[in-house]
Amino acid sequence: MITLVLKTIWLLLPAYTPNNFAVLFGGGKPIDLNKNFIDGRRIFGDGKTIRGFVAGVIGGIIVANLQLIIERSFGFEVYSSVAHVYIRFLLLVFLLSFGSMTGDLFGSFVKRRLGFERGRSLPVLDQLMFLVFAYAFASALDEFHMLFTMDILITGVIITPALHLLVNVMAYKLKLKDVWW
Repeated sequence: MITLVLKTIWLLLPAYTPNNFAVLFGGGKPIDLNKNFIDGRRIFGDGKTIRGFVAGVIGGIIVANLQLIIERSFGFEVYSSVAHVYIRFLLLVFLLSFGSMTGDLFGSFVKRRLGFERGRSLPVLDQLMFLVFAYAFASALDEFHMLFTMDILITGVIITPALHLLVNVMAYKLKLKDVWW
């Protein structure tokens, strides 16, 4: 069981880490360009920036490449098993990272439509929307199905809310976030 959890976390790092990079390196011009939706509310809000989105995607790709270096250095074979065609590996981790950031954006869009202000929590949506999008985007590739077996997918859905909360509490304590959720 512990092996399954650790493998799941390892495989999901390119989807888990983009939002952290967005928090660290974000800021600047909002991705919605300060535009409102037809309901009169902001599309995403000030917390979703172009620089943060791009930094998140790039950060997820960097993390995956570091994982590949670690695997090859220590003889592990998780991502290495599909990285023999590097461009396919790169596409997989891009889709996991891009999907993660897009899911986070979608969650913000839904929260704005429901009248939730920036920083306000909406349980389940906040913890899982990024993962659903990461799974959905990356599932277009055979490499995804080779690595993300049903037990990995289910374990990811089960452990992600707790991990999400843990990382957010740490970011709050480090004063990187204004709220602990």
